[in-house]
Amino acid sequence: MVTKEWMSWLKDRHYDRAPIKEAIIDIQIESPNSLALTDLEKLIDSIPKGYTQRQNVMIGHLRGELEAGVLTASTDQRRVGFAFVGGDGKHVVQLRLNGFTFSRLAPYQTWTQLRDEARGLWQLYRTAVGELPVSRVALRYVNQLDIPLPMRDLRDFVRTYPEVSSDLSPFLSGFFLQVQIPQDDLGATLILNEALLPPPRPEATSVLLDIDLFRQELRLNADTDVWDILEELRIRKNLIFEGCITNSMRELIS
Repeated sequence: MVTKEWMSWLKDRHYDRAPIKEAIIDIQIESPNSLALTDLEKLIDSIPKGYTQRQNVMIGHLRGELEAGVLTASTDQRRVGFAFVGGDGKHVVQLRLNGFTFSRLAPYQTWTQLRDEARGLWQLYRTAVGELPVSRVALRYVNQLDIPLPMRDLRDFVRTYPEVSSDLSPFLSGFFLQVQIPQDDLGATLILNEALLPPPRPEATSVLLDIDLFRQELRLNADTDVWDILEELRIRKNLIFEGCITNSMRELIS
């Protein structure tokens, strides 16, 4: 049972050696045809100091043609926005025609720092796109759990894992697991990915724990609603993370 005390603990939980490789806030908007790249270009001079590396954000379309029994494929790419890298290479913000993405690379700091940096850049993005409704809100945390060897059983460290038939060898050299779980009380969806990763050193093994939470089919006009949803998703992300690891794993990252 999830008590108020447990929820309060989840909200404030912080690991000194957090295994977070990337934390991502993504907000998509209803983008009308009237919105153009020139609207986003007006923001370039207003980007905060420190976001000095500018890149184009491209989208590609694969097209196939069958002629005389021969199938040929080609791709078309078009620019849909701009990305800026800052924070000594640890912050990346995308300003696109269909939305906004902010990510923090390792080492992770705190939720407050992530949220506040993203919120300031989102307000800048709003000056270009106006009061277009928000259609999707997502929060994603990509974790790398490094487990020292020798390891007796993966289940000593993670509680979500692929179960192999007893008729097969229990030794795994690799795996990929994906589950999609509705979060009905939040009107959200969880996509949980787990896989073996190349370890950082020979005496360890690494497990990807990728938590992607989102709400879609929205029509939010108030930005306060957007950030309220992100706060809810963040607490749920913590609950999911804790539900996927054991006390042995907690000791490694505390």
